[in-house]
Amino acid sequence: MSGVLLSVVLPTYNEAANVPLIVERLERALQGIPHETIVADDDSPDGTWRIASELSARYPALRSLRRTRERGLYPAVLEAFALARGEYLAVLDADLQHDESRLPAMLELARARGLQLVVGSRHAPGGGIEGWGRTRRLISRAANLLSSLLLSRGSSDLMSGFFLVERSAFLAAAPRLTPKGFKILMDLLQNLPPGAQTGEVGYVFRPRTLGESKLDARVAGQFFAALAGLSLKRFARR
Repeated sequence: MSGVLLSVVLPTYNEAANVPLIVERLERALQGIPHETIVADDDSPDGTWRIASELSARYPALRSLRRTRERGLYPAVLEAFALARGEYLAVLDADLQHDESRLPAMLELARARGLQLVVGSRHAPGGGIEGWGRTRRLISRAANLLSSLLLSRGSSDLMSGFFLVERSAFLAAAPRLTPKGFKILMDLLQNLPPGAQTGEVGYVFRPRTLGESKLDARVAGQFFAALAGLSLKRFARR
């Protein structure tokens, strides 16, 4: 046994300014919880991986993974999960928009109720979104409603990049995953082992203050393409 209860993965690209901040916040939020943090960086031109490596001298629980092949958020998460030692595996963005202080609550919920996956949701009780207009909120709600109708396992926030999964459940699902685009949560939900239980913890999504957003029309297109592909697989199994 490694003694690590929780492995937190930060998939990054050009987040050099944010990495020192999120690592410090994680250390503060996870005090008393045996954990590790893995920065899985896609060889960022701004040297994010180098900053993370230098920070590991100050934070022994921090590891830096510099990725030079098969780049992308989903493959980065899977590669980091393969290196992780924790009983539970968590993912959140390094841009400070996800609320790292909710991780202990997500972990506690998973352990207390025997859940295999817990989603950090903007739409669950206690959740919210700062800085979004009414139209963008409605689009997000509609996308999640459509997803809940098409998929076998849903969530109030399928576009969330903030979740925690039990290692054994992830390993059971891994052979069936297709690591493309940004659909990792949807993919995991559809491929969890039979009988797996899921839950949600609300959090408030914060505006980005440093760096550039990765969310654009291409990412939205990937989401809906992934939704269509997964729903077709679901009906093909029937």
